[in-house]
Amino acid sequence: MFPRSGSGSIQVGPIGPRQRHPIPLHLCPTDEANTKYHLASALNTSGECYCEVSLDGRDQIDLVWVDTKSGDDQRIVGIEIKTPAEFDRATHKLASQVEGYRSKTVEDLTGATAVVGDAVVPADETYVFDEVWVVAVGDSDRWELPWREDTPEDGWLNYDPSTGDLEYTIDATHREETIQFDFERRVGEGQLKTFLWDRYQSPQTLVAAESWFSKPQHRVLQNGTLKHHAGKGQGGKTKHADLVVSKYSELNPLRCSSTIRGIEVKASFDASVRRQLDEQLPLYCDSQLFSEVYLAIPYRDHQAAKTFLEESHPRVGLLAVNRETQDVSLKRNPQQLELGKVAVGRCSGTDAEFQL
Repeated sequence: MFPRSGSGSIQVGPIGPRQRHPIPLHLCPTDEANTKYHLASALNTSGECYCEVSLDGRDQIDLVWVDTKSGDDQRIVGIEIKTPAEFDRATHKLASQVEGYRSKTVEDLTGATAVVGDAVVPADETYVFDEVWVVAVGDSDRWELPWREDTPEDGWLNYDPSTGDLEYTIDATHREETIQFDFERRVGEGQLKTFLWDRYQSPQTLVAAESWFSKPQHRVLQNGTLKHHAGKGQGGKTKHADLVVSKYSELNPLRCSSTIRGIEVKASFDASVRRQLDEQLPLYCDSQLFSEVYLAIPYRDHQAAKTFLEESHPRVGLLAVNRETQDVSLKRNPQQLELGKVAVGRCSGTDAEFQL
């Protein structure tokens, strides 16, 4: 999919809907999360991709790609994704962030002192990543960033979410000592969201991630832009919906009876998660932006989650996700909810013949 070094471009597809008609704004996939899940889906065709991987402490990298198809040796690539807003806000932190990823060792992640293989190698000399890449959403120029001439990243990729073009320049140096971790044990909700995002994507279906939503009285459309009243904490006035899913046929035209599904994703189901859900799920149900609301949970927790919803949140349906069998099963039907005050407009990448 990508060479060991060199420049070029590939087509991974746009994330925006190619529509001539208005789309509910909470179904417009415009932020980093949608790019992240879209790239993860593309990278999985040429290896194994892991989303939102925990490293040591609080460090978390957006993607880890294990390239299994470019030669005899597997290539382990850490990928950090930045939107234009993030470049404007925290460009000065990117160099140190990337350098930190490049210097991660087995000792940092495990506390081990040595790695035993064909030879015994000190853990602090065995690196986690062969390469670290930066994906810039938009046209941010690598050489305009305020860091030293010897940039710390091994690859720079520019992704256009409207056209789906991904331009790349890779100039990595070979590293002798790296080791492949069981990255599956270092992922959580991000990996579940990626799986569901990919599962529901189709030419007939629109999927958006991390869309803002609120109750009707806390949102207003001003000059074509949807504004939400600010709120703090889990009980605040606004929240990100993990996934929003609807068929294009439900949106043209948008009707009171249209089906728009909101999905809250959890990777575990302990007491802390249940307290979060007690705050989050009523906001989904009362927003009037979703006709159906679901909780998606790992299959192992579905029975406890079903009992919880029946007793505390009867309006919410339940999806059980079994990633081992690549299956999603409906364990509880949701109640049908009323849509209201749904802002619609033009999404990024909309057809040039778009009409209101």
